[in-house]
Amino acid sequence: MTETTNKRGRPTKYKPIFCKRVIEIGEQGGWLCEMAEACDVHRNSFDNWVVEHPEFLEALTRAKQKAQAWFEIQGRTGLTADKFNSALWQKQMSSRHPNEYTEKRVNEHSGPGGGPILISDAKQKLAAKLSGL
Repeated sequence: MTETTNKRGRPTKYKPIFCKRVIEIGEQGGWLCEMAEACDVHRNSFDNWVVEHPEFLEALTRAKQKAQAWFEIQGRTGLTADKFNSALWQKQMSSRHPNEYTEKRVNEHSGPGGGPILISDAKQKLAAKLSGL
């Protein structure tokens, strides 16, 4: 297959077979850098393909889902394994899938509605406290 030309007139290394390749890597728990390397391109080019080729976006979305599933299986089966590095597994999951695996931490010091503490509010509270002494 010959290389095609993208909108900028520059040859692209994109080939439809890369869709299958990224899905295969995702099935093994591989992630974005591994996928880009399997396509023999820089991550920037890889990221551009997502925008330029809808079928690649679909394949990459599936590959990410498969990679997450692979890691979830490792965690689930690790629960009954003799040796399992749960801290490493948690770090992988929270780094790769922060929306689903990062613990939400509530700030102990917050203003109204959980927002920032305004300096003027803090001064008023302090003044009210001092006037009551």
